[in-house]
Amino acid sequence: MLIGSGRCRRGMERDAAAVLLALIVLAAPLTGCLSSGADGLDGDGGEGGGGGSLGENGTAGIDAAVELVVWASFALESKEEEAFLDAIEAFEAANPNIDVEATLIPYTNAAQLYMTAAQGGEAPDLVRLSSDQLGKIGEVRVNGYPLLEDLRPHLTPAERAIYDARALNAMRYGNDLLGLPASQDCLSLIYNKRLFAQRDIALPDENWTLDDLVAAAEDLTSGDVQGLAMPIKSPYWWFPFQTAFGGSLFDANGTPTLDANGSAEAMRWMIGLEKEKGVVAKGTQIESMKTRFMASEAAMIVDGPWNWATYEASRLDIGQTLLPTHPNTGLRASPLVTYKGWSVSESSRQKEAAVELALWLSSIEVQRNFALQTYTMPTAVALYADSNITDDPVLAGFLAQAQVATPAPTTRGMSLVYGPLGTAFERTYADPAEADAALAAANDELVSLIAGDS
Repeated sequence: MLIGSGRCRRGMERDAAAVLLALIVLAAPLTGCLSSGADGLDGDGGEGGGGGSLGENGTAGIDAAVELVVWASFALESKEEEAFLDAIEAFEAANPNIDVEATLIPYTNAAQLYMTAAQGGEAPDLVRLSSDQLGKIGEVRVNGYPLLEDLRPHLTPAERAIYDARALNAMRYGNDLLGLPASQDCLSLIYNKRLFAQRDIALPDENWTLDDLVAAAEDLTSGDVQGLAMPIKSPYWWFPFQTAFGGSLFDANGTPTLDANGSAEAMRWMIGLEKEKGVVAKGTQIESMKTRFMASEAAMIVDGPWNWATYEASRLDIGQTLLPTHPNTGLRASPLVTYKGWSVSESSRQKEAAVELALWLSSIEVQRNFALQTYTMPTAVALYADSNITDDPVLAGFLAQAQVATPAPTTRGMSLVYGPLGTAFERTYADPAEADAALAAANDELVSLIAGDS
């Protein structure tokens, strides 16, 4: 397998990777030498107070030659990959005794790939994981030991203080801190300004209710244009509206509550956007949703910041605002906010260096660079008031949405919720009257899965 390595030694075959080859056949290599002079990554220490800042002397206390293996779940040839490579180069420049070998792995398979490698004794030193993926990994043990290192003993109070408390807490599994949060993301409402202007309809804003959303979508649905694009059978897109109707996935004790409060009503409402209102095209999936929006065949879309650059590249004049509130409950649709960050393997033989690299990759400097280059929302508190961020309407808008979003619980239950809910959606789509029974069955199944009964 081709492994990306520091100091422009990329594209080399690594004999020791043979064991990993069977585990990560989907992994895409980082190839080509790293470029120099990344904006915002000049290694001057910045505002981090030691939290990953690169000083003149590099990593303190590490004198011998060290090699770190890092798995990063960025898309191949993306802006995120480029920003990541710039950050790695800056770290290596400040730490000439440390070589970093980096491999891209698919985000959707990251947890399983990591667990397979770790249980086979071939874990990387550092891996990029999301908070919900930590819920899959947290309880796994090899010979009684966890797969990921508890980072609490490695961090000073100043280093922990740079992160949003919600973000840091989301990287905990039980009491253990299993990662450092480098970014956050969630869904929001994105709209095509030109299509609204053509129909002389006022643009969406934070005062909209769900009724306003539906009414505008109906007015905008005409000919080849749908008012709204959204995968209506996707649990992830249902979560915001479940909260607006008064429901929740789990109670305060972590017990599943998929069928509580207004959850069934929210499911019927969402499916009704296609089957009753006709404002969502039949059979809309995640990819077709994006395609329709880019082709100006959908006036609004519920999506995240990760696709903003793609939409801009399609020459769309787009805007973003908060998801609406429910006209009766007064509750705002609250999407799940998930956090992505850097975790150190418990089996790493270079933990000190791996922690330093994790701190750098989640530092204020690197987070600022990612935000400005890729629309990645930061988790460093200082950046919430950084004029580079606040003056950008896209970043500021999605950060405002994240502040009223619901952190996805870092639990095994959260990692298991999608299967039962997927079945419930299929059953309800076939017969909306089945929503209550379908969700009750999904809740029972999730309880059993958490208990290990099936």
